[in-house]
Parts: sequence; structure tokens; C-alpha cells
Amino acid sequence: MNTCRTALRILKSHKMYLVIYLGFIGVMMFAISWQIMRSSAMGGDAVFHPDTARVAVVDRDGDADGVSSALRSYLALDGEMVDVEDDSEALQRAVASNYVDLIAIVPHGFASDYQKYLDGSSKSQPMVETVVSYTSGAGSLAQLEVNEFLSLTRTAYLGQAGTRQSLKTAMRTVMETAETDAASSKITVVRSSSDDDGAVTPAASAFAGTIKTGLYPLLLVMPVCTFLVVGAFNDGEIRRRLYSSPTRLVSMGMQELLTCAVFGLVVCVGYTVATLALMAMAGVPFDGLTPANVGLAFVSLFVYTLMAVSCGFLLGSVGCSEMAVNAFANVFGLLCMFTSGMAFPVDMMPEPMIMIGKLLPGWWLCASIDDVFGLGTASVAGVDYGAWASSIGLVALFGVAFVCLGLALGRIRRIRPTLASPATTQLSR
Repeated sequence: MNTCRTALRILKSHKMYLVIYLGFIGVMMFAISWQIMRSSAMGGDAVFHPDTARVAVVDRDGDADGVSSALRSYLALDGEMVDVEDDSEALQRAVASNYVDLIAIVPHGFASDYQKYLDGSSKSQPMVETVVSYTSGAGSLAQLEVNEFLSLTRTAYLGQAGTRQSLKTAMRTVMETAETDAASSKITVVRSSSDDDGAVTPAASAFAGTIKTGLYPLLLVMPVCTFLVVGAFNDGEIRRRLYSSPTRLVSMGMQELLTCAVFGLVVCVGYTVATLALMAMAGVPFDGLTPANVGLAFVSLFVYTLMAVSCGFLLGSVGCSEMAVNAFANVFGLLCMFTSGMAFPVDMMPEPMIMIGKLLPGWWLCASIDDVFGLGTASVAGVDYGAWASSIGLVALFGVAFVCLGLALGRIRRIRPTLASPATTQLSR
């Protein structure tokens, strides 16, 4: 018990790691999950609402024949009209600052040139100049609407009776048709009737996605904390004193690992409770989330935590420096996160990235959680206990491998004479 209390004091003396790795990184992961859950909770409208483009119409033709006014009215049906000064610097600033998504410029003499084009006296079609914001997809769609207005106007003009052809009448016809279509046409969102429809609930997706985010902070905090405990007991002077004590080294090592494992258990419980609380605050219904799902996901997370503890035991047994352990934990954690399928969907990952991910424990943690909830490529016919056991078993094997390596390398360090006593005290010299 003295070893456990000492290990707890070591952890307490390094609170900054807990604040940074567990607190700051954990909050960042929860914030990402919060945004995803809020978007999912608020994205259940039955009608699709497209992005609204901010459009400015610059009239340099004095609104001849009402072309500029008609164009502005047509674009206002799907966009938000704004005013911009007809100055080169002001126009550039408006586009560069994303104040507008599209600027439509009606050049001087456009109405007369367009009338000639419609009458057939001119083969050259005049164009309305457009400037689209570099970062706006809505602006590109609004640009298509400008060309659409001109094309529909020409069609309506040619459809009029011979001598009664009028540009104003054609534009009025286009506007009336567009207003009618805008009032009656809506894009309805229809849920797919696929085979997995209804099998995966929003609660399952939200819980699984959030619990997976523990992959990165746990692989940061647990190896570092375990290293600090094991490394403190493996310090040269302290180790020589422990050799002379009646306490068995195996017992002390087991107490060190037990303390770190209990600490990891507390962290897993806190992470699971925080996940459920986050879902409640985001307004995600708990329908479809069963105690079995939550329990198995918790077991997956805890086994992964034990693997991280084993990794820290290996690093402490080897005798790495604190800086090297922090560097390794960050690199290893990022590698696991980006190749596990947690940060990116598996179908978006290249094949080499997937192959690397399958060689790391993070992939199998995410696979085990998918097996619990029937997500991704997992079965959707309920909990796949066999696949879950296989996936989490591979994570456990990583932990066993780390412990075995730690024991072997630790024994090699202990049998070195220079580690048992300082070179200056060896009488043989």
C-alpha cells in the first residue's frame, strides 16, 4: 500500500500533465463532438434550405429598359441584395473581404446591344460582367442565375408575336414565372429506406463518435503518467535502496501498474459520464442507447486505457527521458488518431493509411465500438459480440506485448553492473 500511496503522490506532483493532456485536449475533443451533435440535432428539417448568396448589382447603363432592375429582382428571389459603390477599390475590397459572394456589373450600352442581339441585327451577345468571391460556392451558383436570366429573357422575347416583341414584356414574363416557381417549389428531404435505416439511432452515432475521441487524450496522459510513476521507482539511487528492502520487486511493480490502472478507470468513468452529459446538453435523444451498448463501449475504452498504461510501463522500464516520452506520446497518439477512422471516414482514407491503421491499437478500438453500435463497416443486426471480442482482444494483445517488452528490457537494465552500483564504487577498479 505504501507503493500505491507513493505512486499517487507522484501523479499529484505532476498535475500540469493532467491539466494539459486530459483537461485541455479532452475539452477540445468534446468541443468537436459538441459541434457535430448540435449540427445533427438541428439538421432534421423536412425542407432543404440552400445557402443564400450576397449579391450586388452595379448599374452602369442607367437602368435602360429596366434591365438592371429586372436582374436585381430576379437575383433577389434566391439571394440577399447588398449595395456596393461603383469604385474599383470598393469592388475589390468587397470581394476580398467576402462582403459579397457575387458582383454583377451591367456595362454601359448593355440594353441597346442586347436589344440588337435579340432582333438579330447583331451576332455578338453582350454579357453582364460578374466577379465571384474566391471562397464562395453560393456566389458561383448566383453567377449561373445571371446567365439563366439572360437566356430565359431571350427565350421569352423570341416567343412573342412578331411586331409585338418587347424586352420589358419578356423580362416581366420571366419574373412572373420565376416568382411562381419560387413560391411553389421546395426541396423535400426524404429519409432513405435502406437496409440499415433505423438500425443506427442518432444517440448511438453521437455516443460512439464522442467516446472514440478519447483515443487521443488517453494515449497522451496514460503513458506519460505511468512513465512518471515507473520511472521514479526505477531511478538508479531509489532502485538500489529498493533492492535492499524486504519488499519483492514484483509486488512493487504490480502495485505501480495497479495504481495507474485504477487512475485510468477513473478517467474512463469520467469520460463516459461526460459523453452522456454532452449528449443531453446537445439535445440528442437517448432512444436506442442501451446499457449493453454503453457497457461494452466502456469496456473497450478501459482496455484501450490499460494498453496505454502498458505502453507507459514499457517506456519507464527502458529508461527514456521525460522529454522523449512526451514526444513519443504525442506522435504515437496523433498517428493512431488519424489512421483509426475516428478523424476521417474510412472510405475517404487511402489504402496505405488503412494498412498502417490496422497495425495500431487505435483502429481496433474504433472497430470494437463500431461492432457494438453497428456503425461503419460493422454489422447492423445488433451487437456483434464476436467481432467486438476480436477487436478488443487485439487491443489487449498490444498491452500484453508492451508489458512483456517492458519486463524483458527492464531485466536487461537491472543486470547491468553500472546500474546496480556507480562505476566509481566498484572495488575491482
